Amino acid sequence: MPERSLQAFYAELARLGAETALDPGTVLWREGDPGDSVALLLDGTLEIVHERAEGESVVLRTLESGSVVGELASTDGRVRSATVRALTPCRMLKIPATDFRNLLRRRPDILEELYFLQVERVRSLTRQVTRTHERAITDPLTRLYNFGFFRERLEIEVDRAAQTGDLVSLVIFDIDHFKHYNDTNGHQEGNVVLSSVAEILKTTGRRGDIMARYGGEEFVALLYGATREEAGAFAEAVREAVKGAEFPGGASQPAGRVTISAGVATFPWDAQSDEALIKAADENLYKAKEGGRDRVVLAEPAPPAKGRASFS
Repeated sequence: MPERSLQAFYAELARLGAETALDPGTVLWREGDPGDSVALLLDGTLEIVHERAEGESVVLRTLESGSVVGELASTDGRVRSATVRALTPCRMLKIPATDFRNLLRRRPDILEELYFLQVERVRSLTRQVTRTHERAITDPLTRLYNFGFFRERLEIEVDRAAQTGDLVSLVIFDIDHFKHYNDTNGHQEGNVVLSSVAEILKTTGRRGDIMARYGGEEFVALLYGATREEAGAFAEAVREAVKGAEFPGGASQPAGRVTISAGVATFPWDAQSDEALIKAADENLYKAKEGGRDRVVLAEPAPPAKGRASFS
């Protein structure tokens, strides 16, 4: 709102409101309270919080002096959507909802400015929720999905495939002799290897494939609609890319390079549930390790290929 309009708005509110003070921690109103008033914060800082059922509260945003709070509930007649409490000593004007609505009828320009303010608040909250969601499902080191998100998606995709008759292939990868690499080159270089392998997974897979860090030096790829052979081709492409990459200290590895092993399994050919699919892929990974590492193991014989995916 332009400065002149803002000052005029404050002057209008001052004629309507009664000044009150809040000590830190004092609640102005709670979520669910009736929207019977609007507050203009003159001095101090307010917190807008959502109170969870477990008794915890999440701070949605803070408001500094000059802010108007409670205007939505006062205009639409609904209850408060969040709790407002004082973070610092606060001084404010409280305006009855009826007087505030009459002011907006006289001053549609103020109503327009309040509308744009709410639009920006919604945009800001949307950005905040998006960032929070991304952090919740992403491994911070590799920027792949984390194990929790992978497990949720695997259950969903296997259920969907069971209803549609589609295939779901799973590949579990394990970096060979990774402890040896860490002990020899240090954890910082080990993190470089993990991040680099994650990037290889992302660039080798198809758009829409779920790549996740399974834990430690293990990774997993969820390939919806891919046959066993196609998943095996993807795993081989990753294995060759890792073997061909130049990692500092790679020559100190038992194979003279950093390598990776993989186990492949496909629903419903190799397993009939999401948990059984993980077990089947993990068993094939174990066979790859026992067979000398730096290899991909999948069940044999494989049924005729039906998928459309291509990995090269």
